[in-house]
Amino acid sequence: MKNGEKSFSKLFEIIELVAQSPSGMSGKAISEASNIPLSTTFRMLKFMTDNDYLLSDKGVYTLGLGFVRLGNVAGTQNLLIKAARPLLAELSLQTSETVHLAKLHGDRIVYIDKVEGSRLIRMGSLIGKTSPLHCTGVGKAIFAFLDDLQREKLLAELEYTPFTPNTITGDLRMRQELDSIRQQGYSVDNCEHEDWVYCVAVPIFNREHQVIAGISISGAEMYMRDRKLQLARLLNAAANHITSAL
Repeated sequence: MKNGEKSFSKLFEIIELVAQSPSGMSGKAISEASNIPLSTTFRMLKFMTDNDYLLSDKGVYTLGLGFVRLGNVAGTQNLLIKAARPLLAELSLQTSETVHLAKLHGDRIVYIDKVEGSRLIRMGSLIGKTSPLHCTGVGKAIFAFLDDLQREKLLAELEYTPFTPNTITGDLRMRQELDSIRQQGYSVDNCEHEDWVYCVAVPIFNREHQVIAGISISGAEMYMRDRKLQLARLLNAAANHITSAL
């Protein structure tokens, strides 16, 4: 890797570190986490702060308004987000629950849009945050409908980290789960990623019937479990509308 490429790589590494820290990071912590010399770290931080991509408050760095602006632009340029956003809002209004749009990102899923529900419970998900495939409703919905080669590759690499007592932690059980999802057309996160949080999700396909994303409704188990079939029907209708708009 050339020096210029290394500099760009380190710059984006700093951005990712700051983005993953809910309360921001100090320059020293960024330097230590990225293994970038302290003087170089502060030069990069100054450049990004001067250009509004980072904010600095008492030596703690957080993402700045530049990324807010770019995020808004991305939402208007991304056809999937544009097609899905009104349907996410409608589903949230209909159900009072939180609705997510997510895509596959390596061996995880990344949330690319979200509409919060009106109930008091709040999900740990954030737009741009990644989550595991094996224990999230939207992750399993995408996973189940991947082509055989990609699905087998991910199954071979999967780390079955247990998050709750309900998390699937074995290959055989995971394969059975994926087969079941393919048959019924929707997936369920039975409080597998967060305690008391239940989720129903479906895949979104392109016009060639390739899975490109997933959409989910998440909420407290007490409000969700008895409505899973109704929620699955609503989600499938929304997913079909999104496909037709792409």
